[in-house]
Amino acid sequence: MDRQAADSPDPQDQDRLQEPPRLWLGLPARLLGLTIAFVMLAEILIYFPSAASFRLDWMNERAQAAITASLAVEAAPDRMVTQDLADELLMYAEVQAIAVKRNGMRELILSREDFMPEMLETVDLRDQTVMNGMGGALRSLTAPEDLTLRILAAPRSGTDAEFIEVLLFHQPLKQALIAYSWRILGLSVLISLITATLIYLSLLFILVRPIRRLSRAMTRFRDDPQNAGLITRPSARRDEIGEAERAFADMQSDLRHALVQRNRLASLGAAVARISHDFRNILASAQLVSDRLAHEEDPRVRKMGERLVRSVSRGVSLTEDTLKYGKAEERTPSPGILALRASVEDAASDAGAFDRDMVWRNQIPEDAQISFDPDHLHRILVNLIRNGLHAMERARTPVMTVSAAQEGGDWVVTLADEGGGVPEKAKKTLFRPFGASGANGGAGLGLSIARELARANGGDVVLVSTGPAGSVFAVRAPAAP
Repeated sequence: MDRQAADSPDPQDQDRLQEPPRLWLGLPARLLGLTIAFVMLAEILIYFPSAASFRLDWMNERAQAAITASLAVEAAPDRMVTQDLADELLMYAEVQAIAVKRNGMRELILSREDFMPEMLETVDLRDQTVMNGMGGALRSLTAPEDLTLRILAAPRSGTDAEFIEVLLFHQPLKQALIAYSWRILGLSVLISLITATLIYLSLLFILVRPIRRLSRAMTRFRDDPQNAGLITRPSARRDEIGEAERAFADMQSDLRHALVQRNRLASLGAAVARISHDFRNILASAQLVSDRLAHEEDPRVRKMGERLVRSVSRGVSLTEDTLKYGKAEERTPSPGILALRASVEDAASDAGAFDRDMVWRNQIPEDAQISFDPDHLHRILVNLIRNGLHAMERARTPVMTVSAAQEGGDWVVTLADEGGGVPEKAKKTLFRPFGASGANGGAGLGLSIARELARANGGDVVLVSTGPAGSVFAVRAPAAP
C-alpha cells in the first residue's frame, strides 16, 4: 500500500507538469535572450575595428591641426613667433609641441615652455591601419594618465620635410575613446533591443504560438485519448508547422481507433477466456466419451469414435493455444550451446513423428551446433513438425526430410514435407496471430509463436516454398561461437 502511494504522482505536481511554461520562462523568453546576446556579440566583434578607426582618425586630426599651426610659423619673419602666439597655436591644435625633420635634422617649431614629457609612446601614422591599430586601441583604454604620445605624420606636400612630429598628452585620447565606447555600447543595446523585440514578436506569432497551441492539444489528448472532440483541427498553413499539425491530427485519429480496438479486444479476450475455461471442461467430458467409442468392437462405431477423438483433441488444443497466447509475452531467451541434430530428434519424438508409419530423414550434420534457448527451439521444431504431419495425414507413405546448411554465421534448418502445400489464401496471413492456417482446425497461433520465439533468439522462421508436392519451412539460428 505504501509503495503504491509512493509511486502515485502528487496531484499538485501533476497539475504543475500539465501547466504550460510561463511566458518569461518558456521558448519566447529564451529566443529574446539569445537574440540580445547574439546582437551584443556581433557589436563586440565590430567594436574593436571601429575603436581602432576612431583612434586613428583622432590622431590624424591632431596631426593635420599641427601641420596647419606650423604653416603660421613658416609664414612668420625668420620663422619666429612670440611665446603667446605659439601657445595659442598649440592650444588650437590641442598639442604640446611640433617638430619637423629636414635633411636629417630635427627642427622644433612650436613648444610650450613648461612641457617636459616623461613617458613617450610613438605612433607612426604613415604605416598605421585599422587591423594593426586594434591593439593600440586596447592600450589607449588602459594607458596611464601621464603618458605622452609622439605622433609621426606625413608632411604637407610641396615641402622638403621628411615627416612632422607632434607631441601631445594621451589623456584626451583616452577620454575620447572611452566616451566613444559608451556611445557604441548604448547604440548596441538599443539596436539589440529593437532587433530582439522584432524577432521576438515575429517568432511569437509565426512559431511560438502555434507550437504552444500544439503542445496544449497534446496535453489534453494525453489525458483523454479516446475523446474524438480533442482531435486537432489542422490549420491551412503550408509550412512545417502546418505539416506537423496535420501529422499530429492523423496520429490522434489512428491512436484513438487503436485504443478503441484495443478495449474491444480486451473485452473480447476476457469473454473468450471465460468461455474457453468452461469449454475446456466440456471438451474433457466429451473426450472421455470419445475414447470409449474409439475402443468399441463395431468398426463403424470405432471409426466414428476415432474421428471424434481427433476433433475433440483439436478443440482442446485450440482452447489451450488461445489461453496461452493471451497470457503474456514470452520470457527472455537464455541461449545455450545445442547440438542441432539431437534437438531435432527430440522434437520429432515429442511431435509424434515416430508413432506413425512414415519416413523420417534427418540429414543434419553431427557437428552442427547453435546458440539458442533450448525450450524455445523445442517449441519451434515441434510446431513445424506437427504441421508437416497434419499436412501429410492423407498421404500413403508420409516423408519428412530435415536438413541444415551453414550460411555466414547462422545455421539454416529446412523441414520439407510431402503434403498438399499451404493454401493460397493462407500465405499472406500464415505468420499472423489467429490468421488463416494451413492445417485444418488450427488456431493460427503456432507459426506466429514460432516466429516470435525465433526472432527473440536472433533467428527467424520463413516459408521457403509450397505447392502440391509439399512445403518447405526454414529456421534460421545463430551458430555456436
